[in-house]
Amino acid sequence: MISHYLKISLRAIGKNPLLSLLNILGLSVGFGCFLVITLYLYQENTYEKGFTDYDKIYRIEEEFLGMGRGASSTSNLQYKLDEVPGVASYVRLDVASNRSSWAEFGDKKLRSPRVLKTTEGLFDVFDFKLAQGDPATALEGPDKVVLTKKYAQKLFGTEQVVGKTFQYENKELIVTGLLDEFAYRSHLDFDFISTNIFNPSYADGRWWMIAGYIYVKMDGQAEPQLINERLDEIAKTYAYPVVNNSPLSRDEWLQSANKIQFFAKPVRDIHLKEGVEFEFSTNGDPQSRATLTIIGVFILIIAIINFMNLSTAKSSLRTKEIGVRKVMGTGKKELIAQFLLESVLVTLFAATIGAGLSELFIFLLNQSLGEVIGISIVSYPSLGGLILLGVLLIGCLAGVYPAFYLSSVKMIPLLKGMKLGHILNMGNARVLRNTLVVVQFAASSTLIIGAYFVYHQLQHIKQMDIGFDKEQVLVVPYTAKKGDDRSAIRNELLKIPGVEAASFTSRMPAEQSANLLSIMLSAEETLLLDVFQADPHFADVLNLNVMEGDWFAENQTQTDSLVVLNESAVNALGLEGNPIGQVFGNYWRVVGVVENFFIDNYRTNVGPAIMAYDPKTPDQLAIKLNAPSLADALPRLEATWSKLRGEVIEFKYLDENFASVFAKEKQNGDAIMVFTVLAIFISCLGLFGLAAFAADQRQHEFGIRKVLGANVRDIVHVFSLDFIKLVLLAFIVSVPVAIYGVNLWLDTYANRIDLSVIGFVVAGICALAIAFATILFQSLKAGRLNPVETLRNE
Repeated sequence: MISHYLKISLRAIGKNPLLSLLNILGLSVGFGCFLVITLYLYQENTYEKGFTDYDKIYRIEEEFLGMGRGASSTSNLQYKLDEVPGVASYVRLDVASNRSSWAEFGDKKLRSPRVLKTTEGLFDVFDFKLAQGDPATALEGPDKVVLTKKYAQKLFGTEQVVGKTFQYENKELIVTGLLDEFAYRSHLDFDFISTNIFNPSYADGRWWMIAGYIYVKMDGQAEPQLINERLDEIAKTYAYPVVNNSPLSRDEWLQSANKIQFFAKPVRDIHLKEGVEFEFSTNGDPQSRATLTIIGVFILIIAIINFMNLSTAKSSLRTKEIGVRKVMGTGKKELIAQFLLESVLVTLFAATIGAGLSELFIFLLNQSLGEVIGISIVSYPSLGGLILLGVLLIGCLAGVYPAFYLSSVKMIPLLKGMKLGHILNMGNARVLRNTLVVVQFAASSTLIIGAYFVYHQLQHIKQMDIGFDKEQVLVVPYTAKKGDDRSAIRNELLKIPGVEAASFTSRMPAEQSANLLSIMLSAEETLLLDVFQADPHFADVLNLNVMEGDWFAENQTQTDSLVVLNESAVNALGLEGNPIGQVFGNYWRVVGVVENFFIDNYRTNVGPAIMAYDPKTPDQLAIKLNAPSLADALPRLEATWSKLRGEVIEFKYLDENFASVFAKEKQNGDAIMVFTVLAIFISCLGLFGLAAFAADQRQHEFGIRKVLGANVRDIVHVFSLDFIKLVLLAFIVSVPVAIYGVNLWLDTYANRIDLSVIGFVVAGICALAIAFATILFQSLKAGRLNPVETLRNE
């Protein structure tokens, strides 16, 4: 019986190739897009699942003296963890990515490896699998390292690395292990693991310091709230006597701004939730996941609606077949089963093609944006069962309406060749079909409106005033050598034609590096500032606008307490009016004020920033070039650097920092744009199929109109008007939904554009133009019908 149904289904699919192709193509693209989004969301939700008992692992975060909650914490806490009931093991980690460091093996030199430094206990908390080496002994003793396979290939060109040595920061490190490939992703992102002894003993003064990351593994299921209560007791017992300098009681201090408080965060939440200060690596974006979820659902709904409408359109060509089968004794249940089987068969076929398209989409996505999605149906076959179940469900859901619709017709009129529209009461079917078209195009119109404002917001932040000149600025990693004279290096560089200014600094804008200073202003108030350690020439390189006072002087002798503030810092400190010479925090004296400039985030306002004169710490050299002399300046700069330092100069343009920051913002916009285009494409396929159905049903009407004198333009107008009305209604429905959704997205930017009428007008015109272009072919076809052919049977 099933084989018989299958044979009829295949015959029906092949009998109407155009509509079958449209049906399968729409579903395939819809499934492909939905699978890509589903795989990305699945990947996001599997972070840390590769570790055994991942649900028992917590990171201890710290709120330090008004600095806000940070991922790192004091080294002292590790010595008090035995006072937290249920802690089975713990580890303290840090990540080093010194831009001036090298990993060297023979002639191979790799800049700035990302090194995970760890105390004992790493493999007790995080059970990384080793492809080579013994976890019990791999990190015993100093100068032992465990490499990832990817980094082993980059440094050694092979995975057979145990026992090999390489140079890093003037040390010879021996490879004692090779990590296996991770089954799932983790926020712990590094090139190799190195043993590191942080602070070997407890000291009261270290409650004032935060550095490194502490992770604990509980011996059973423990509520974070219970852990936090015990951590509060530790803070009140040990940190309060050291850092509190106010008359507040222990409990009052724990509620004040100038407190130290610890929090246990489940390791699974690190990637999934909003990041805190000093994150180990870049976290996931909840907003991106929500946006993509909505888009994925929209696309799937659009694809299902297409299937239902196109299946109904095909039914107009199967009238005699249905009548003959009823005469032969086929009942309503058998017809329903037949049409549901056809629906499931087409869905499975489309899903198979869609799965292939998803692999193509993922490949193209990773090629353009990096490895955004690292999993696929091929690499995770276990997902196949869930996807197959979903496909069957969607197939049945999409086929229910056409199955019941087709099986309810009477057989005698069908055998006379009458159209379905003459047999059935089409009112209810037409209302449902039109409703589906409105829903479909409302979703598409919402995406069009969203894409318009996303594009303009991205253009807005790309063109916004950043407060300094970033053009033609080179950033060079700098490693201090014994006997270095930074002034002499700078003077030699300034002799090169085209070198306009040079400055040693610890940080450049848009590096996305956290360097923060928390200053206690009173017992109840703390100010958090971004710190830039620089020399007297930093303002010249970036052409910062010094609004009041002066920048640091070349010959000044006092450097340890004099600072330059930005406008936000002046306002936060309440120093408006006459800030120059003012002292805050009982130490810092203001010598200058600069205009606010971009630091590292498009989504927040420019916060308070402090520039401190530091002649020793900076590990970067910023060089401002004169644009007309750029071609000549670079070769001379390379030659001078080689002469001064005995090494090849490495540099990047400051523009690259901004490109990196903007790329992360642009990823969301690109995803919305691409999926919007695909959603419109699927909607157009459905509208085209529905227009074909309508043209077939109205052949006699158009024949009569032509006999009565209507021309092609009249028929096109009459035929198109019904569809344009539906699209216009869909657009009206989409406007309030789009306003709500777009405002939610734009509100994540401190510097955002406003919603404008022109945006909605443009989006509406686009939706109507796309719809009209889609139905134009069927309109012209209907207008050119020969009335003799359409009326011969009347």
